[in-house]
Amino acid sequence: MNDVNGIRNEEPEAAESVALEATDNDKKYDDAVFIALELGEHILKCGGEIYRAEDTVRRICKAYGAVTVDVTAILSVIVLTVDFGGKSITSSRRLSEFGSNNLGRLSRLNDLSRKVCAEKPSKEEFLKRMGNINGSTRISLRRCVFGSMFSAMGFAIFFSNFGQSITLDTVWACALDGLLAALVALPLSLITRYLSHTKLNAVIAKFLVCLLGGTAALFLGKVVSQCHVDMIMIGNIMNVIPGVSMANAFRDVFSGDVMSGTLRLCAVMVDAIAIAFGYAVAILLFGGVI
Repeated sequence: MNDVNGIRNEEPEAAESVALEATDNDKKYDDAVFIALELGEHILKCGGEIYRAEDTVRRICKAYGAVTVDVTAILSVIVLTVDFGGKSITSSRRLSEFGSNNLGRLSRLNDLSRKVCAEKPSKEEFLKRMGNINGSTRISLRRCVFGSMFSAMGFAIFFSNFGQSITLDTVWACALDGLLAALVALPLSLITRYLSHTKLNAVIAKFLVCLLGGTAALFLGKVVSQCHVDMIMIGNIMNVIPGVSMANAFRDVFSGDVMSGTLRLCAVMVDAIAIAFGYAVAILLFGGVI
């Protein structure tokens, strides 16, 4: 009779342990799906390839015990279906914005994905590591401003007639154009940084920045008669030209991700139209001819 009672007493404990184990597995599987989608989203936003994001999601789910993983990613959404051998999870992640190309951040995300596959951390530990990456890869305002100024100066000098004849006048003209291009880039970089933190549409923000850049260049052309307005404009246009995004679009197409490449290319064309329209409006406002 005591043995029977002992068996009956052990049954509830065994049931509780099974339920607890099932709960732990459910949490682990949910964490795996969240971590995989989070890394896939940030890889795409940093300018990573579609196949890289899909491979990262697939490897992470496999590391957490997935039997089969079906993942499809385009530039605006990631759809994931995972079978953990008894539990199937389907989830998706909508990418509200394309983000900007940040190769340093992309490299750190790739390193983190390898550590996740090897160590299989919890969701809380993963978020801590993501916070460290966000803090270490954030571009400071000073670096952004000085980078824009030196870039505008360099392009203004590069596209000038400095190489045709090296005289004192041409050297002075090129130096003046470069300095004025850097002067225009200073407020433009601050305005761009401010608008990026607002809810203003990205295309409208780029149009406003180009409108202000063209207006500033034309105003300097009225004040400083020796400068070349076209060189000042070119120097600042090159700061907003989406050249890397266009290269990424063709990269996706050549890799077989035609839909994502088409989306990137459409976004590039819209940006190019906004840039051209902004400078065209500025020229027309000052009575110029396009």
